[in-house]
Amino acid sequence: MTRVLFIGNSYTSVNDLPGMLAAFAKHWVPSTPFTTEAIAPGGATLRSHLRQGIASQRIHEGGWQYVVLQEQSQLGGMHIDGVAFLGHPEALFFPAARQLAAQVTSVGARPLFYMTWSRREDLPTQRLLTDAYARIASELGAVLAPAGVAWERVRRERPELALYDEDGSHPAPAGTYLSACVLFSSIFRQPCPDVPVPFAPVPGDLARYLQRVGSDAALADPLPERVAPLPPLPVLPGLPPGDPLGPARLAGSWRGVLSLYPKAQGMSPALLSLSLETQGAEVFGRARLTMKSQSAEASVSLRVEADTVSFSIRDPSFLEASVGFRAVLKDGILQGVAFAEDPQGGQWYGSWTARPDAP
Repeated sequence: MTRVLFIGNSYTSVNDLPGMLAAFAKHWVPSTPFTTEAIAPGGATLRSHLRQGIASQRIHEGGWQYVVLQEQSQLGGMHIDGVAFLGHPEALFFPAARQLAAQVTSVGARPLFYMTWSRREDLPTQRLLTDAYARIASELGAVLAPAGVAWERVRRERPELALYDEDGSHPAPAGTYLSACVLFSSIFRQPCPDVPVPFAPVPGDLARYLQRVGSDAALADPLPERVAPLPPLPVLPGLPPGDPLGPARLAGSWRGVLSLYPKAQGMSPALLSLSLETQGAEVFGRARLTMKSQSAEASVSLRVEADTVSFSIRDPSFLEASVGFRAVLKDGILQGVAFAEDPQGGQWYGSWTARPDAP
């Protein structure tokens, strides 16, 4: 009996990748009983799996031959002014991968890293994903299922094939089929047989092509480490020098915009409004943040230090996190930066401005 536990997110659960792999095994190697189980909530990072503990509990219950580890598609992710960037693997991916892989080996199973693919509009990013997964698999002596490499080959050879769902991120049925082929050959160390699975969601000729590409990617020589140098972190929003700032200069109503939430979803810029009053050296009031049909409103207490003011708002609807704000007053305008960390560990950076309401 071969038992495989998948730990990932929607890149694993969409089109039921674990179930498709199990069906392949049943059809192609019927003499080997094969079962799968998945813990794959949407958007999860390996770090969030560690924090929640469910994956670790299932690992320690034992009986697995392989535990498939799939990081969030942006390696944890970083958003700057509403634009998504690939996260630096040393920040979230590698530390969580090392901890989970240690748990896997402690129960006698093998960790298997399921390399994901770049977004449809950002094919060059695949080099960075490939490098990150190859390096951590090599470091830990883990199995590597280079699905992203197979996707890259198909995109170059047959760009008309619909590997992606409409969002340009998640897999269409053909994309899941290709990934399942990579996983099959990575686990069984043999090519996918030249026999399409009868119930496959892709036609026979296409299935044979995807099987061949998936097998080639999985059974190729080990991928070289450092396929591409790790990029420097993108430049984060910063504050300009500010004018002298005292509590009295903040009193009143302010309106402006915040670039933090995903531009791709039409959520940036968001509207920001502040209604502030002072009592001695204290500055307090209400803040409201509105993006699309969602909003967050809270009482705020501002902290003034030299030429900088700071406060925070809890966003329960989208990020499910507190958004921190800092700003300076420049030429009568609040010019600021914002920061949040979502429950999955993704980091969000933004910039904002606010002007006083006309009297």
